[in-house]
Amino acid sequence: MRRMIIALGLAALFGAGALGTLLAQVNPPGPPAYGFTPPLANQYPAQATPITGNSTGATGAIVGTLAAAANRTTYICGFNVQAIGGTSTVGPIVVAGLIGSSQTYQTDVNSATVGKEVAKGNFNPCIPASAVNTAITITTTADGTASAVDVNAWGYQQ
Repeated sequence: MRRMIIALGLAALFGAGALGTLLAQVNPPGPPAYGFTPPLANQYPAQATPITGNSTGATGAIVGTLAAAANRTTYICGFNVQAIGGTSTVGPIVVAGLIGSSQTYQTDVNSATVGKEVAKGNFNPCIPASAVNTAITITTTADGTASAVDVNAWGYQQ
């Protein structure tokens, strides 16, 4: 506000023609001039329903599932696999039900050496299922010596 008053005072002193130039310098156009992009009102497309698919266990296969829905396509936007308290490798990690083919992630680390997060993926744009009414699964073999293995996935249906 103070800058605006100063600009108006200078415009009065130097003539009205300078007002537009001064105001443009005082108030640069829009937020991007400051390196700021306003947040989206919603990170999902219109008519989308956000979903998650989480699972936990210690032995056997651990499967996080983004469920299928009638007449809707499921999309995966990201996942992570966490493990704690084991000495064996947690993996491979397979993301199945995707358009095209499954994605497989190999890891040569275990929960004892990594701490917690074994693998993660963030997809932008989100990846659709192979067909309408098809679930997307994230599966890992559990470390039989682990205290816990968790699979967390997020996405939406549209």
